[in-house]
Amino acid sequence: MSQTAVFWDSEMMFHKVVEEATGPVEAVSPLMLAAPFFRGSFAGVIIPTGFGNVQYSRMLPALRACASRIEEYLEAGGKMLVFGAADAGPSRYDWLPVEVSYHFEFMEHATETDTSSPWGCLADGYNQEKLPCDGWFEKSDGKAVITSKTVNAPVLCEWKIGEGTLLLAGVHEYPSTAFLREFAKGEPVSF
Repeated sequence: MSQTAVFWDSEMMFHKVVEEATGPVEAVSPLMLAAPFFRGSFAGVIIPTGFGNVQYSRMLPALRACASRIEEYLEAGGKMLVFGAADAGPSRYDWLPVEVSYHFEFMEHATETDTSSPWGCLADGYNQEKLPCDGWFEKSDGKAVITSKTVNAPVLCEWKIGEGTLLLAGVHEYPSTAFLREFAKGEPVSF
């Protein structure tokens, strides 16, 4: 049984990266996700970069359709990592139980990490003075885990939602193996 799911239109290299670090990964397409009968059980869910841009993905309508299930999953103890929307639209994160404003712009950032968070290792192994990001969070009431010194805004934010954890990342690199292993830990939670 897979502990981790990647929500995306089809399988891609990202699935393999996660699988090498965590073991089997369940690929969940937009059609599966939006179906009222879909049920899964995961310790962690990852949504890759580009989910909000129709040139790359058809995920956004499915995410909106299951917004209440996402919130229930987080409340019950699930973990969710959502990468950048890769689109400047104002409502690309309106399916989440938090308010956030994302600025879409690809550039390299000098960053600093809050080492008190277990999620700060997301960008381990990358040059922290030139960390590629597709955007940053201009408005967020989440905890800033990785902050861009370049624009003075977070590129990785963390929220506690009930018993669960929501992470939003503007970092445009694969998460480190250490991060993925930590993310996949824990009991699966029904989705």
